[in-house]
Amino acid sequence: MTTSQAELDHLSVQREVLRLSMRAPVSSLLGQGLISLLMAGYFGYPDHLVAAVFWLTMVFTGQAFRVLLPLQIPAAQSRAVQRTLMWHRVRVLFSAFAWGSAGVLLFDPANAPGQLALTVAMVSSCIAFSFSASSHGSTLKLALPLLLGPIVFSLMLSPQPYMWVLGLIGASFVLLMLRLVHDRSHQLEENITLRIAAQRARDEKQRFFAAASHDLRQPLQAMHLYHSVMARGDTRAEVVDRMGQCLEALDRLLDGILDISRLDAGQVQPHPAPTHVPELMLRVARLHDATARAKGLRLRIHAADRWVMTDPILAERILSNLLGNAIRYTESGGVLVAARASGTTLRLQVIDTGIGIAPDRVDTVFQEFTQLNNPSRDPARGTGLGLATVQRLSRLLEHPVEVKSVPGKGSCFEVRLPLVAAPDPPAVGMVQPSWIPHGNESLPAWQVLVVEDNEMVLNALVQLLQGWNIQVTTAKRVTQAIDLMNRQAFDAVLSDWRLTDGENGLDVLHQTLQHPSIRLAVLLTGEHMPDTPTAFPVLRKPVRPLRLRALLWQHLSAQVEAQPAETAQLP
Repeated sequence: MTTSQAELDHLSVQREVLRLSMRAPVSSLLGQGLISLLMAGYFGYPDHLVAAVFWLTMVFTGQAFRVLLPLQIPAAQSRAVQRTLMWHRVRVLFSAFAWGSAGVLLFDPANAPGQLALTVAMVSSCIAFSFSASSHGSTLKLALPLLLGPIVFSLMLSPQPYMWVLGLIGASFVLLMLRLVHDRSHQLEENITLRIAAQRARDEKQRFFAAASHDLRQPLQAMHLYHSVMARGDTRAEVVDRMGQCLEALDRLLDGILDISRLDAGQVQPHPAPTHVPELMLRVARLHDATARAKGLRLRIHAADRWVMTDPILAERILSNLLGNAIRYTESGGVLVAARASGTTLRLQVIDTGIGIAPDRVDTVFQEFTQLNNPSRDPARGTGLGLATVQRLSRLLEHPVEVKSVPGKGSCFEVRLPLVAAPDPPAVGMVQPSWIPHGNESLPAWQVLVVEDNEMVLNALVQLLQGWNIQVTTAKRVTQAIDLMNRQAFDAVLSDWRLTDGENGLDVLHQTLQHPSIRLAVLLTGEHMPDTPTAFPVLRKPVRPLRLRALLWQHLSAQVEAQPAETAQLP
């Protein structure tokens, strides 16, 4: 039977509460022993010696249990915490019963001053007891009635009416103490929970950066070695391809890390809209169909003709990560992507015939850099961030994710999305170019202004564009870029967002609206921009050359020359 993270957190809180409850210093035990001797002598001599001795025996027995049979605090997140807590509760309750029995054994109805003194002594003991063992509230709620109940009972049976009043005051005091104990113990558990959560967050962050550091160094190390090989003049296609694979692995890892950091920082804002489920599923299936066929897997789609309310881009990311993960860990058989309506909910399922997940690993697969059956951290088998991203996106969109798995037989990941009615059909779709040149084919000799203050990025971007036959002009500051636009006609402007001395690339792009010849203005950024509307496409660094190439062709080619830039928003 596996233990969930919530149960482990509860055990950790209970262990800390137990530790605080058991930390009684020796001086406290000596003080209790001295007070019990004084009480026995004062209230027992000379007429109630037998009762006083019996009472002392019970009190010292309770103290002997604590001294001679100390309880060991079990390891964190161990089920032995519950057993230790039970024995601690027994000791506390026995000690409370022993002290409380003084209210009957040492109570003398004929001695009014003694009755009052005993009441004061028991109330004082109750207060001291509450603060000495106040860490565990549920135990104290049982112990306080045992401690003050006997003296209240004796006072209520006294023939003097003023003793009844004293008994009622004692009963009210018990109720007040119970309330105070409840509030204090609840606050204590909340503080412990927050402290444990903060410690776990620190540990997870350290583990995250340690794993990220390791996985980032691997492709960087390989790239350094390949660079040394190429520096000797070896430019074989194999060496270039290997270096490209390292770049792709590094790119995937950086994208995953940045996605996780943006989600954790709350910088991703969902934009829910009615989304057609079959279109969503088919888009994702097309992305992974070639990979599945290369492994000899059968990829099947069972799509319900329904609409759901979700952010289509983020939902596509969730489904894509789940499908990619299923294909990666399936060697034979196939993967089924199914959508099943259930009441007001759509169950979007990714079912595979892969290796499955052990019951004790189901919760851990959503942790960063967790990969099953990949001890060597082979980047070809993923980054270990896909399911961590899925979990964060599902929480952001409020789409619960459930996992069912049988080791050796396969897994089923299920996402629940709210169903909505089909919206009215859109009026006109956006025009798409019929052909986009790829590879190293030359583009028309467009005039492009590049605004970038980082010398390395600027040089690389210039060489890339010039390799496509594009005429490039560069600028590093806003004023320089504006001056160039006033003196020369450009077809497109590519500007970094954060420039030198706090300048903003958006200032450059807004100036392009004053120049009709500029048909495309693109913002390049390696950071997360504020969630504000902009009329300009945004490409996030590291920019993929094919994406930049397609964007230039889509907006500058003759087929879509009449299309305004405002309609060409990139997700």
